[in-house]
Amino acid sequence: MKARTFRSLVFAILAPVCVTFAGVDTLKGTSEIEDCIIYSWEYCNGEIPDENCQRYNAGSITNLQVGSSGAGQVRRSLVKLPGWDGTMPDSSKLLVYCKSEADANNRKIFLYPVTTQFFEGAELSYNLGDYPDPDSGATWNHAWLDVGDADSSNWASPGGDYTTAVACTTTITGTDQYFAFDDFNRILNYWDTSGNAYGFILKNENAFPANTSMKTFGTTEGDSSKDPLVILYYSDAVTVWRRLRVIKRL
Repeated sequence: MKARTFRSLVFAILAPVCVTFAGVDTLKGTSEIEDCIIYSWEYCNGEIPDENCQRYNAGSITNLQVGSSGAGQVRRSLVKLPGWDGTMPDSSKLLVYCKSEADANNRKIFLYPVTTQFFEGAELSYNLGDYPDPDSGATWNHAWLDVGDADSSNWASPGGDYTTAVACTTTITGTDQYFAFDDFNRILNYWDTSGNAYGFILKNENAFPANTSMKTFGTTEGDSSKDPLVILYYSDAVTVWRRLRVIKRL
């Protein structure tokens, strides 16, 4: 009887030490995620001579779009994560909410790390009669376009600078739901080892019928219930406790 009581007492003392706490951190909203659209085609705004969609930034638009809505009308989305503090999680994923689609075909979306610093910008879209403001942000041709100060920076290649050596993918199979880019740690590891945490680009697969491939996603400037989300999973209780943002205990 005494031995059993002693064993129970030892177990009671040791049990809390053996418990593993887990935590999940969610990045969302304009302070933690920045995003914009860039457009591939010209001659979208007849109101301004010599102006075209390749010079337009959509950093404040309420949708993210990836793919094509017509012949040669390609949209890509750029995203970066100022809310990530560099602490590597055990695993992670990016979630995007598909609001609408140009066709009902399943489409694969590719995610690649960007290799050049870019700025989100604050323009609303193309074809609004608004000449890009100074420091207007990324366009098809520019990592940022600063008309007023004439210190714009071009991409090395129009459409964004990125590496295909590291990638995540998801397949969009419908609307009004979230889709996950799993294994997002691939991207975080690339940022961590290269020191170039510039963000990433979303591109669609070039598959038939490519002219109607566009998918429309929620953005941080739109409905908060459809925000893009980065979910970071941690098993180290100390790391979780030290995080600056609100932690949800599992």
